[in-house]
Amino acid sequence: MTKAPTAPKCVIDDAVLNPKTLKDMEDIALSFFASACGRNRGAFVLDPPDGKTYSCLQLPENFAELAGATSMRDDVAITTSNDIQTQYQGGNLTASDTLHMLNFLIDNVYQSTPAVESTPYACEFNGLAKLECDKSPTKKSSILLASGEPIRSATLAGLLVPATWATGGKPLTLKEAKHFYTAKDFLEMKSAGLNTVQLEVPTAVFDPTKDENGQKMMDLLQTTLQSVDDAGLVAILNIVSTADELDAIVAAAIFCDQTEGVLAMTIPSETMLDPKSVVNNIRTVAPKLNIFLPVNQGDLSKLPAWTLNDKHLYGALESSHSGSVADVASSSSQEDRSKMFYHEAITCMARSSMEFASCFGNLPLFMSSGFDLSIDDCIASSLPGFSDYGQCDRFDETADSGFWESHRSSFAARQVFAYEQGMGWSFAAWKLYDNDKVGTMDKVEKLLSLQDVMEAGLFPKLDGPVIATKACLNPPKPDFVLGDDTLAPSMGPPPDCGNGWWNLETSQCDYWIPPTPAPTEPCPECSEASAAGSALVGAILGGAIVGGIVWKLFGNKRDDYETIPN
Repeated sequence: MTKAPTAPKCVIDDAVLNPKTLKDMEDIALSFFASACGRNRGAFVLDPPDGKTYSCLQLPENFAELAGATSMRDDVAITTSNDIQTQYQGGNLTASDTLHMLNFLIDNVYQSTPAVESTPYACEFNGLAKLECDKSPTKKSSILLASGEPIRSATLAGLLVPATWATGGKPLTLKEAKHFYTAKDFLEMKSAGLNTVQLEVPTAVFDPTKDENGQKMMDLLQTTLQSVDDAGLVAILNIVSTADELDAIVAAAIFCDQTEGVLAMTIPSETMLDPKSVVNNIRTVAPKLNIFLPVNQGDLSKLPAWTLNDKHLYGALESSHSGSVADVASSSSQEDRSKMFYHEAITCMARSSMEFASCFGNLPLFMSSGFDLSIDDCIASSLPGFSDYGQCDRFDETADSGFWESHRSSFAARQVFAYEQGMGWSFAAWKLYDNDKVGTMDKVEKLLSLQDVMEAGLFPKLDGPVIATKACLNPPKPDFVLGDDTLAPSMGPPPDCGNGWWNLETSQCDYWIPPTPAPTEPCPECSEASAAGSALVGAILGGAIVGGIVWKLFGNKRDDYETIPN
């Protein structure tokens, strides 16, 4: 009798957070509770139900016991989620017991979330949790390479399909394309830790009736693939349709299946052909060819059932950092920096959608498009229809900036970690055409060139099967208010206002109910406000951005409840 598959579970990823790394987590509340306690209007229940509803402000009375804590003293009380942090910091909880409690909280919040089977971000806890799937014999592996590594690739942008941002503003001629990539480039990619290249190829190359120009493109493709293979790399051919040419796509599949060093092919996304029909036709000539099906974020909650049982069918995720006004718009230096913080803060969430597709759709995902370090659409600023919000006016400010160097490095590491929880990634380009200042980040296009990004020291070292595991341990630093500037020396903490608070604008103590003045004592002279006020403003803005991220991903599910205070 076949064992029934078990439902996916949402648990802490112990490769990221474990007793050794917990001490490196700067703020458990910000890393965990900001996400967990805002889900489902802040409420969760137990399974099986016990007749009560709980929240981060009111945990079960026997919460520690339910969570499996074994070393806690009887006089230590855990009644709210914040108690977990304070008791751990106070030395009253072991790291092991703390992780048991955090795991129990995550599990019950996840189990209380409706329709998890159609919600790609139900197991999203700032990149710290993973979705564990049933290991059935029909479950597809996320690893295609014999080395056991995820796909680590760069796209050969502009070689056979125009990408003018990578080639000096104009498409390459065939003569120029022939000398764009050399055997040395592929050896450098291998040395840098890459194992794959992605190459966009037009269907016209595989058209049996192709003209002389088409034959020259085929010759260039074969020469390039030979250099790729000689360097010890493999290739993914991303087929770009020039029309609804099913015969040419099938011919491309035959070519991929018969060519040494081709790992997989991606079927065209810009076509009116039915993807299921395309895959079925390919299977008649290449039954075991690895095929990538193009998908976007909107497809993930409704993956087609026909993809489940094809053992060699995977998803190629097409994403972008510049898909909306909110992603790109900024018209001041501070807005540029807060936009950087925003993109960093949401990056670790990408692992959830990748694990979701694998668990619930049996369609492991490869990040085929959208991996780079840009946070705007300025590479398209010279094209018709470009919307100018002021986002491209200050790129020179990012040169020689400690803020931008630090945050771009963080952005890169977070993306690598998140995408490698799926099948891996392909960076937007390996290099730019006719670039004589490699590693000098003097134009926005270089943020999409892995050669430049690596040379500038902005990319994590690709030196093992699992890397950048601490990239998502803490949120990005909320230092975007000042950037490279520093605060003036602090004049000390503000005065003690008793039951009131220090008003930063008026430099005095304010009260809801003014205290009765003491007639025999003069009113104390108030000191100047502390420079720490700017840090407070930064924290408030950071909280607002994180709140906006939650709204963007999950929206306002119910309007008839008030938010439970944090």
